[in-house]
Amino acid sequence: MPKRILVVDNDLRNREIIVRFLREASYEVYEADDGDRAIEMLDKNRFDLMICDVVMPRLNAFDVIAHMKSRSLPTRVILITGHPDLLAKNGWGHLPSFTKPFNMYDLLHKVKEVISG
Repeated sequence: MPKRILVVDNDLRNREIIVRFLREASYEVYEADDGDRAIEMLDKNRFDLMICDVVMPRLNAFDVIAHMKSRSLPTRVILITGHPDLLAKNGWGHLPSFTKPFNMYDLLHKVKEVISG
């Protein structure tokens, strides 16, 4: 059974590129365009991994992760951001992350690493 990944990014172009690349790598990929939709999807489905943009309108990645922790969801996380300084500043520097723009093959390698445990 393919691993399930949720890609969360309010930038449609970025999201489409990531989704297409991961689907071509045989992952079962779902997408959300903001943190609110991500939380809805996380509450209704089981995902092995969430790739989430840090800065989004309304709820950002930190809000989504806080929700996941409050529900003890086992979904692993990779963050993507155009603002890497926000990760350390908010205490999330320990999570795997990529600064935009990034190489899709590097992301795929990290996805395989994070999903396998």
